[in-house]
Amino acid sequence: MKLTVRDERHTDIVAIADVVRAAFGHDDEAKLVDQLRNTGALTVSIVLVCDERLIAHASASPMTWVDGSTRFVTWALAPVSVTPTEQRRGYGTKVVWATIERCRQIGADILTVLGNPAYYQRFGFEPASQHGMAIDGKEFGDAFMVMELTKGALREAHGLLRWHPAFDDLDED
Repeated sequence: MKLTVRDERHTDIVAIADVVRAAFGHDDEAKLVDQLRNTGALTVSIVLVCDERLIAHASASPMTWVDGSTRFVTWALAPVSVTPTEQRRGYGTKVVWATIERCRQIGADILTVLGNPAYYQRFGFEPASQHGMAIDGKEFGDAFMVMELTKGALREAHGLLRWHPAFDDLDED
C-alpha cells in the first residue's frame, strides 16, 4: 500500500468532490471547495492518495478581520474529509498535519478551525475565545479554535473574524 500526501492537482478535482461529498453525506461542503477554488480562495488543498486512489482531503482559505486589519494572515482549515470506508485509520490526521505545515510554509500567521475540540486540540488548536477571537455574528463556544503559526501572533491578535463569503452558502442545520 503506497500512501502519498501532496497538493491537489487539476486532475484531482472530481475525486476531491467525491470524497468530500461521501464524507459529509451531502453536496454542501463539496460545493464549498469548488466555490473556493473557482474564486481563487482555495489557498491550500492537500490530498492523500492510497495506491492511486484519492481517499482524503483538507483545505484552507483566507479569513478577514472585521476591523479590516491585515496585520495577521489568518486562514480557516475547512473542510477536512476522509472517504467513509477509510476513516479511523489516521488519514485525516495526515492531511491536517500536511495542511498546517503548508499554511506555515506559505505565510499564514494564524489557522482557525471549527470542529470537535477533542480531535483538533491534538494538533495544537486552542479555543479562540481564550485569545479574544470569535466569528462575527456567530457563537460556537470552544468549537471555534485557533492555532499560532507565527510566534507571537496569538498574543497580539484579537477581534472578530469572517470566513470567505463562499461559507455563507453552507446550511447551518
